[in-house]
Amino acid sequence: MAFKFDLQKPQKFLTTWVAAVGLSLTLINSPLTLAEWVPSAVIASQSQGASLTGKNGQYKAQIIVNSSADTSWKVLTDYNNFYHFLPNVISSHLLKSQGNQKIFEQVYKIQAFVFDQTTRLRISATETYPKEIDFKLLEGDLKGLEGSWKIEPISAKQVRILHQVNVEPGSTPSRTLFYNVYESSLKNTLEAIKKESERRN
Repeated sequence: MAFKFDLQKPQKFLTTWVAAVGLSLTLINSPLTLAEWVPSAVIASQSQGASLTGKNGQYKAQIIVNSSADTSWKVLTDYNNFYHFLPNVISSHLLKSQGNQKIFEQVYKIQAFVFDQTTRLRISATETYPKEIDFKLLEGDLKGLEGSWKIEPISAKQVRILHQVNVEPGSTPSRTLFYNVYESSLKNTLEAIKKESERRN
């Protein structure tokens, strides 16, 4: 539908335009997530990729997945097979399992333009089935890494996966480049988890 500017009512047009721009700026600058602004039913009806907010190593991300909570949980805790479906992961092994406490090791290899880095990480995970996995770095090539994965059921066959992470690079030629590459990799990781969960469902 074409938009028509009413020359006879410029004040009404200006008021409407200002209100629309104001709402847009409010949404952009608001600390609330999309899930808090838009009802779950609306989000669930849309086919969405991963959304990511944050900068300089502190990020929040989420994605809608068409699978059960149990299936998504199994994907997120499949430590021995991450390298089969997660981008940039070339090796992954569960080293220790004691109740809901897990220790696993991952090796990442990231190549982007002049950036070429292999990173080995040993991570401790605390599982709260089927809702949350908290993790933190035990040792490795990063200075710091901690965060969580959360699974929020939307229906019996659809969930929202939320990810929060704080990452501090170790030795790197450029922190800015590291963060840019990490942000891109993080979105790709959520997309891969969605794909694998829906494949298994």
